[in-house]
Amino acid sequence: MWSRERLSVCAYFAILGIVCSAWASSIDEIKVLLGLDKRQLGWLLFSGPFGNLISFTFTSAFVARFGARRSVILASFAYLASASALTACFFTAAPIPFWCAAIALFGGSGNMVNISINAQAGLVEKQAGRQNLGSFHGVFSLMMFSGAIFTLTTTTLAIPVALRLLVTVIVAVLLHLGFLRGLPADEPSESSAADASGRWHRPDRALVAMGFAALVIMGCEASICDWVCVFFRDSLSATDAQSKWGFCAVTGMMAYARFKGDRLVNRFSASRVLHMDCFLVSLGLILALVTPFLPLKGLVALVVATAGYAVSGFGIAGMIPILYSKVNRTKAMPPASALTFVGSMGFFGYFFGPPLIGYVAESFSLSIALGLFAVFILSCLALDPDGSDG
Repeated sequence: MWSRERLSVCAYFAILGIVCSAWASSIDEIKVLLGLDKRQLGWLLFSGPFGNLISFTFTSAFVARFGARRSVILASFAYLASASALTACFFTAAPIPFWCAAIALFGGSGNMVNISINAQAGLVEKQAGRQNLGSFHGVFSLMMFSGAIFTLTTTTLAIPVALRLLVTVIVAVLLHLGFLRGLPADEPSESSAADASGRWHRPDRALVAMGFAALVIMGCEASICDWVCVFFRDSLSATDAQSKWGFCAVTGMMAYARFKGDRLVNRFSASRVLHMDCFLVSLGLILALVTPFLPLKGLVALVVATAGYAVSGFGIAGMIPILYSKVNRTKAMPPASALTFVGSMGFFGYFFGPPLIGYVAESFSLSIALGLFAVFILSCLALDPDGSDG
């Protein structure tokens, strides 16, 4: 039986999931709406890491000042406002500067929600006395998958993307208003440990390594999710509805894997699961990205690429929960500061990866651009999340 606090924390992971799904599955439609090439789309998406970078400078002090609970509530208001702004941009086919401002706010506020809600999830995990962070991220992925199915359905029915986003925002707002009172109270020791002065704490070598790992993992996750529809449309000549197949496969397998992730970690160890995940991501991406160069046509090519994306989705799903669970146990820094550092680097990767893909794809090809992360992700083999807490 889940407690009210756990259900409320899950609701905010659900908000992140459905909004991120609506955004990621609409990126190919931004490209069409504004008539952008891949490089121009990449530069437009770069507004996200810019907003993330700005929020990084004050998120730790913000969480320390207000506590994780109030930070979730306040940051969610800004996050939903940014999603509403993006919806308005679709309705009006807004000029590029309006898109940039909305995406920057989306990236910055999303980072703050990500940090504060993971701090709340860490508190629930601590109270449970065992790793269960994967279940929270499983809710995120389940809602990403639900959003993908919703996108596929509405696209098949030729419902405008702006209307789809509007429905998503309304659902997210209702979840926010319905569950904000149930969030767990911060521990009295947490605010003092977080250092209410907002003083910067220097991360040790292990935390720096986890920060760069988070950057690579979330950069890979975002690049897969954000560009999969464009890949199907441009590289496999998929129809509007078929272009959503890969996104559905990725998000569906991520949801499945994250609900299974805690059980796998508790049985085989975090390091073994993380290393297996690295290989799955790399192999799945390679399978999907070589599909346009194989003697496969039509439906067969689409199925093979979808299978490759499904494997990569299964692999990428468990990596961040393992990393965050390790960060929540660190003794090298106050937990809020450690999570802010690692989480902000991860969210920077989440928003920096897609524009990087766009720039490289325009110069070479989308397969080569996405293939970079099939190599980058293998750097996480050097991590040992079962090692002693710093």
